[in-house]
Amino acid sequence: MNEKLKEIFKLLRKKTNVFFSDITFKSNATIVALLAALLLTTIYNLTFWHKLLSLPDISITDNAGFLLGTGIVLTGIFFTFFTLCSYRYLFKTVLVCTLFLVATISYFSLKYGIVIDYNMISNILETDILEAKELFSFSLAFHLLAFAGLPTLILTRTRIIWKKTLRQLATNLLTIAGTLLIIGATIYLNYSSFALVGRQHKYLRMYINPTYAIYSVDKYYRIHHQTSKTILPIAKDAVLAENADAAKRKLLGIFVVGESARANEFALNGYSRNTNPRLAKEDVVSFTKAYSSGTSTAESVPCMFSHLTRDKYSAKKAASYENLLDILQRLGIDVFWRDNNSSSKGVAKRVPYEKLSSATVPDAERLGLARNGEYFDEALLYRLQEYIDQNTHDNILIVLHQKGSHGPAYYKRHPKQFSKFTPEYRNNTPQDSIRKELINAYDNTILYTDYFLDRTIELLEKNADQYDTFMLYMSDHGESLGENGIYLHSLPYFMAPDEQKHIAAIAWLSESCTRNHHIDMTNFKNKRDQPISHDYIFHSLLGIFGVKSKIYDRNLDIFQTNFTLTRTIHE
Repeated sequence: MNEKLKEIFKLLRKKTNVFFSDITFKSNATIVALLAALLLTTIYNLTFWHKLLSLPDISITDNAGFLLGTGIVLTGIFFTFFTLCSYRYLFKTVLVCTLFLVATISYFSLKYGIVIDYNMISNILETDILEAKELFSFSLAFHLLAFAGLPTLILTRTRIIWKKTLRQLATNLLTIAGTLLIIGATIYLNYSSFALVGRQHKYLRMYINPTYAIYSVDKYYRIHHQTSKTILPIAKDAVLAENADAAKRKLLGIFVVGESARANEFALNGYSRNTNPRLAKEDVVSFTKAYSSGTSTAESVPCMFSHLTRDKYSAKKAASYENLLDILQRLGIDVFWRDNNSSSKGVAKRVPYEKLSSATVPDAERLGLARNGEYFDEALLYRLQEYIDQNTHDNILIVLHQKGSHGPAYYKRHPKQFSKFTPEYRNNTPQDSIRKELINAYDNTILYTDYFLDRTIELLEKNADQYDTFMLYMSDHGESLGENGIYLHSLPYFMAPDEQKHIAAIAWLSESCTRNHHIDMTNFKNKRDQPISHDYIFHSLLGIFGVKSKIYDRNLDIFQTNFTLTRTIHE
């Protein structure tokens, strides 16, 4: 049998080689570079053209000259780049790499409405294998086969006619010079249109494939590899205030960093489905107008713990300073971060950190805390009571970083028994789903988060004899589920829909905590419709732990029942 199979494979290989050897092309590098540039401008930039033609002040009939000029400029830029690389042994390699790059970007842009900007590059480079695997699908494979594999096959069957080195160099330089003249003339003739669209719609450059993605990679490198390694201290004047009125001095807090949980899917906020059956029975406060500082984990999580408010925040600035956890740890508060996400995005670099693994939760699948190597969020609570019991500090802050509602494979985020809303979409290509089934899958993740948060409250209640306890939950960002053809998250903040910014935020405090920390719960609950944001996390946690410092702003402390909104949050 094996011999017969070998013979069949030999025959197929022979026939295939004969077939492909009969298909050959000849061309010079200039023509190939021009064809490649035209392909990039048209086929691989469909999203850019769609966005441009969707502008209310742009039409094919009235703006034909400007649109043609835009195509000429883009083609000229791509053609110039390929011509610069038009040398034997380099040219085809550059073309093939470019084809796979632009094909990949075009897939995610067309299917999910994603922009490959700095935050998306951060997500790509800082994700883990399990998250990355979910983005691979037959749809992606077919797209790459058609838009990268097929052109590559044609390129490999094309014999480039090269001139001698010096003549090729001279030809390339003359070609580039001529192309730059054409680009310049085109911009000059359409300058008013280019200037007007460029000023009013700057975001369009984000959709140009692959230039903005390459720019974003460079930006990521500059921020993460060229930023000074010196960490500047903040709140050097910080001290812990004496709480003379408190019957108990110990404080145990758990801050749950949620993932992709949008506010509108929480029954506590008025959603028609009962996605919060357990929390509805607890004495919690759900803030109905909470907004994120970003639309990706890489952007939002560092901002949550930074003293910089969203209007002043940048990744480069935040990476240069200490954060909230550094201050609390310096004051003798025990800080512990446990992660079921890709990472802490640099926030927990200088505090005890633990990512869920087989060492953390041995035999997790038998215990129902994992499936196919992926942990459910309940595993974040595994033996956490032992950690608390062995702790010798008076004050403890535990940060639990959820997997939450992370897409695209929402059905993987919860155990089977939480598939309440059916039929549930059970795949990793939400763009191909029946939307009702996709919503069911997502709502089941919220149902599981409700269970996880209730279990967290149970843990805190068990420690009420020894500690004043509280739980604060806030998602890092929201999620798009097909509204206006957009999926997942990470769109630039200024263009992101409300679904990616309007997030779930919940607070729970034990009776002793409200009493000893002078929190009027009636007044606190009346503030549930007060707009808040990630800007409040830093000051709220400083405040409840009794940290006195000039950096503390009581107006951004949600536990101060007279807190006020001091700035517009989500514009």
